[in-house]
Amino acid sequence: MKEMPETGQFDYGVRDPVTGERWVYVSRKMAQAHPKGQLGAVLYVIVLYLVAVAGLRFYEFTQFGYAPFYLLSSLVPMLGALGLYFRVPFAVALIVLLFGISGYQLVTGIGSLNALGLVQLLASGAIAVYLVTSARANLIYRHRYRSFKGPE
Repeated sequence: MKEMPETGQFDYGVRDPVTGERWVYVSRKMAQAHPKGQLGAVLYVIVLYLVAVAGLRFYEFTQFGYAPFYLLSSLVPMLGALGLYFRVPFAVALIVLLFGISGYQLVTGIGSLNALGLVQLLASGAIAVYLVTSARANLIYRHRYRSFKGPE
């Protein structure tokens, strides 16, 4: 592991009484030096998908003259993609916001192509769940990992 500090600070969270697991918090430098702290293939696919969504939404904004809401809905996935690529913790919140925007657009029928809107909603929901629950995303963006060991 490149540039892994010899000694690190591990902050152990409260142990779950049912599963026995706990969150162990590490520094940003330690998380990024770990092999799982690097972007994997799944995260690269997510970034490319978000860039494509942002481009499509920006095209809708410029060509069809929709309200500034479409400008916002094109900026959120682009900022989310950049945040995920550069490992910024706030990017996860932007992806959850994108899921909310997609749900709002689908329910209210804003725009066209509601079949694609449903696909967008399902994809952004799956991405949000992955970023909130996966081990790699938790280490990269929240600097924590699950552990069953450690001091009591």
